[in-house]
Amino acid sequence: MVFGLFRRKKVRRFEDLRTKRLALAFRKIRAAETIASTLIVNLDKNIVFLKSGIKNLTQRANELEKVGLRSEAALARNEAKNLSFMVRKILLTRNILEQVKLRLETLKEASEALSILAPTLNVLNKAIKETSKTKPEIAYQLKNIRELLYSALLDLGEYTKVTIDYYVSTSTEAEKILLEAKEIAEKTFNETFK
Repeated sequence: MVFGLFRRKKVRRFEDLRTKRLALAFRKIRAAETIASTLIVNLDKNIVFLKSGIKNLTQRANELEKVGLRSEAALARNEAKNLSFMVRKILLTRNILEQVKLRLETLKEASEALSILAPTLNVLNKAIKETSKTKPEIAYQLKNIRELLYSALLDLGEYTKVTIDYYVSTSTEAEKILLEAKEIAEKTFNETFK
């Protein structure tokens, strides 16, 4: 009879621990979603700032060319080109984050976590590589989101590091997400700079 009492408590403790880990995992996912939303707003502000810089540089290049300073005008145009390259990268990162945020919002149950989070981890890995050279502060925040999602998957308890890494590396859904984000970024860039 005494052994029966201890067994029940251990089972109950294990179930309590599992529910706490599930709650912690979903809390981490919601935190990652909040960070992504904040980062999207910051990227929008950054894009507006860079657009105004491009506009000022092209106006300055036109004025310099009217005066006859062609080499200075070429430098201003080259700098505007560099800024437009940076705007494209930031637009791509913003669209990737938008896709990741949408996926995080759709996640409701632990059973679908790996199928939803594995492509987002893959996409975040690629976005970190893309932005680490141009905007390291954005790459750092993307790393924070990735780490939160990765630890949330580990907290779910059903997966090990090996299975998570396997699903992340073999995810074909990530390519679809990247392709869609690139198309949207190009379309947005072409609409704003025409």
